[in-house]
Amino acid sequence: MKILILRSSFQTDDFVRIEYAELIQRLKQKCHAEINIIGDESVEKRLIASLQTLPDAFMIATGGVENLFKRIWEAIDVEMTCSPHRTKIVTMIADGRNNSLAAALEILTYLGNNGMEGRIVHGTNDEIVSTLVETYSRTSLQGRIGLFGQPSDWLIASGVDRDFLRQRYGIETIDIDLKRVEEGIKNASKDEAEKIAQAMLKRAKALREPSSADMIEAAKAYLAIKRICQEERLDAMTIRCFDIVKTCGTTSCLALALLNDEGIVAGCEGDMQTLLSMFLAKRLCGEAAFMANPSQLTDETSMLAHCTIPLTMCDETVVRSHFESGIGVAIQGLLPLTDYTLFKWGGPKLDRYFVTEAKAIETPYSNHFCRTQITLNVNLKPYLLQHSIGNHHVIIRGRHADVIKAFMQANEVSKC
Repeated sequence: MKILILRSSFQTDDFVRIEYAELIQRLKQKCHAEINIIGDESVEKRLIASLQTLPDAFMIATGGVENLFKRIWEAIDVEMTCSPHRTKIVTMIADGRNNSLAAALEILTYLGNNGMEGRIVHGTNDEIVSTLVETYSRTSLQGRIGLFGQPSDWLIASGVDRDFLRQRYGIETIDIDLKRVEEGIKNASKDEAEKIAQAMLKRAKALREPSSADMIEAAKAYLAIKRICQEERLDAMTIRCFDIVKTCGTTSCLALALLNDEGIVAGCEGDMQTLLSMFLAKRLCGEAAFMANPSQLTDETSMLAHCTIPLTMCDETVVRSHFESGIGVAIQGLLPLTDYTLFKWGGPKLDRYFVTEAKAIETPYSNHFCRTQITLNVNLKPYLLQHSIGNHHVIIRGRHADVIKAFMQANEVSKC
């Protein structure tokens, strides 16, 4: 959950942090809120850096921020926010101190005059936090997902009822012909692709199998897929990636890693249930997720692996070829040994879920599995071998089981 705190030029960021210390701390704990403070003197810099779409909520810290809100409103992509697949209520938090409620009321009227629905969350810290937790748990996810080709042939139990998805969660899905990707790769700028390839190599610990030509083609695939995501205004996408391997001689592994880092949730193999698990992880927890195959299980540990991972999840990366085909570029990510959440949301009508927390005890490497591998200190045998929700599961950095459970309970989804 992203919250933008607005303050007047008569106050400072430190004033806001001290004045609202308890509320800010509780919003971070209970809502997993990512909080930023902005004032008149920093608005242009912050708009350029991070404000592309509306945050989940504005916190009005002081009076005198009405024009600041207007400048933000006029600068960001309001058209996208207000499009049919993204009907959204603008939420403002105002406890009344420092003329905050008066400013929020003026902004609320401004929103109404501009055809946008708004609401003010007002009260004590307890009331504000509980209202946001309840609302956020029940929120329509809203978004636009692109299906690049059909699901891979081996995914016989990973589809979603798309009408249900639209009606229940406000998520639109559109089909995208893989020929658009193929044409995009052919037409992508070589110079631009070389820059992306060089940047990737610069941040990587090592380069193993791929050649320079492999790197450029993988970067072209990234440029082609990203362009389609921008043209179609996609929040998330999944791709029948093995067809790209066959027709273009490259992989989409690098593209998916980079897109996830940039905030476009990206999954492979056309697995809709796993993509939606990743999408929910991003919306609820503010984290990119690692889509992986359970690969080795013991009574004490579980190892999962796959050939792409958001680079931001990794301490280091190694540039590799794709595991199954030996073609193109894949990512071997070396993850930190810290806390993780393992999660899956599934069923044709998304009526089941599994979540648990664990600690990574090893990031092994074996040539028998996909490139990125992680071992968690959790026994998944009872669940996976008897009640598993499909093959792929997602791994999220940090402990997020409580916020996921709250969402599932609010939406009457059954736990496995």
